[in-house]
Amino acid sequence: MLHYGSEEDTNACLRSLASEEQLDCVVSDNDPKQSFKPPADLVPAVRVIKTGGVAGFSEGNNIAAKAFLSEIHDSLLILNNDTVVQPGSTKILRDSLFSGRFGAVGPCMPYADMRDCVWACGGYIDKLRVRIGGLQPASDDPYCVDYLPGAAILCRADLWKALGGLPEKYFFAYEEAEFALEIKKLGFYVLANPKAVILHKVGMSNQKKPMYVYNNVRNRIRFSKYLYGNLFGFIYGLVLTSITACKRPRRFFLWFVLWAEAIKDECLNNPLNKACLIKIESRYRMD
Repeated sequence: MLHYGSEEDTNACLRSLASEEQLDCVVSDNDPKQSFKPPADLVPAVRVIKTGGVAGFSEGNNIAAKAFLSEIHDSLLILNNDTVVQPGSTKILRDSLFSGRFGAVGPCMPYADMRDCVWACGGYIDKLRVRIGGLQPASDDPYCVDYLPGAAILCRADLWKALGGLPEKYFFAYEEAEFALEIKKLGFYVLANPKAVILHKVGMSNQKKPMYVYNNVRNRIRFSKYLYGNLFGFIYGLVLTSITACKRPRRFFLWFVLWAEAIKDECLNNPLNKACLIKIESRYRMD
């Protein structure tokens, strides 16, 4: 589990895992304060690893996996700290994972405060528009999907190791889509199982702050380059993201400036990291 922000959310998620079987719980503390300590009464005990507080989503999860994933583990559950696992869901996911040639499986994820509304139950990849998004449940039974949102993914441990974990070129978003496509290249399917339920509080990553706009432009271009090659993918991604910027009549100038900043940095191959995003947020913050 990747910890960032609310310790209350992280502890609630850990407590929801307490009744689940055959789990070794690891918290990757990616908060800048680096002060997270799990409640002492949790059983089984939770291990914590510090990332330095500046890692992206992929790197933060990869750090924990490299430190604790061993030969005794046949699978790895990536879990956001703003989720709440419903009883028996990890067993359902694990049973599904090893019921066929599946490389990864994910749950149905209703909103935590609106449980009759589903945030995502698997996801789709629109390669033409270089877009990804969550799906509504397609069936009561498990079904194959393009990818799984990173808030909850159970992956085979051998595939995780073969792929080297999640791709770290994305700070957050789109990494799980590339990961799913790499799993499929190895001849495995990606599955969503609506019978497994994990509630999602859907946090601050949905806010349209300057840093998120900038991050999305760069990640979308990087995913386009993955799909279509460095040259054509960059040009295609540039065109698509420019169209998106032009469709924002409110704050158009800010969107255009952020788009131009992202394109410049991508051309120069400047790092996409926390320091970069903090600089963007400080420079273009909306008062």
